[in-house]
Amino acid sequence: MRENSRYYQSIARHFFMERGTPFFLSSSEQDLIAKWEKMEIPLYIVLEGMKSAFSNYRRKSGRKAKIQSLGFCDFQILRAFEQARERKVGQKRKGVERDEKRIRAKAEVNRFLEAIPFSVGYLKGIFSRAKKILSQTRLDEEELERIEEDIEELLFMNTPDEEKEKIKGEVLAEFDKEKEECSRIFKIKAVKFLREKYKIPYISLYYY
Repeated sequence: MRENSRYYQSIARHFFMERGTPFFLSSSEQDLIAKWEKMEIPLYIVLEGMKSAFSNYRRKSGRKAKIQSLGFCDFQILRAFEQARERKVGQKRKGVERDEKRIRAKAEVNRFLEAIPFSVGYLKGIFSRAKKILSQTRLDEEELERIEEDIEELLFMNTPDEEKEKIKGEVLAEFDKEKEECSRIFKIKAVKFLREKYKIPYISLYYY
C-alpha cells in the first residue's frame, strides 16, 4: 500500500475530520489500512464503518476523550463489510440508504451553486461536475472522492497568503513535528478554514 494512494489518503482525511484535531498514523495503523485493502474492502464501506464507530462512541455517556487510534474502528469496519455481503434484502436496504445520502449531497451542492460566493467562484466548474455525477442513477463514489481531493487542492492553492502565514505560525507553535508532517497539518487547517468561512459543502457521501 502506498501512503499517497487514494484509498489511504481518503481514510486518513476522514479519520481526521471525525477526530477534529490533526493526527499521524502509526505504523500499526498503516498496516491496518493495508489489511483492509488486501481484504478488498471497498473504500465506502471502510468510511461507513469508521463513521459508525465514532457515532457509537459519542452516544455513550461520559465519553469525552477523543478516539486516539484507527484500530478502534476495525470492528465496525469488518462488521459493515460482512453486512454488505449478506442476503439481498440487506443489500437493498443499503442501496436505499446510499440513495438518500446522494439526494442530500446533491441538495447541498445545488444550494452552494445557487449562491456561490464570489471569492470562491473558481469552484463553480468542479461543483457543476459533482452535481452531474450526483444526478446519475449509477453513482461513482470513487469519482466523488477524486473530486473531493480536487476541491481541497483548489482551496489550498487559493488560500490568501496572509491566512496561510497565520495558520503556518499556529501549526509550528502547536506541533513539534517533522517538516513533512507539519506541512500536512498546515494544508488541512487551511482547507478547513475556507470550507467553514464560505460554507463549502462536501461531495463525499461520507458526510451525509
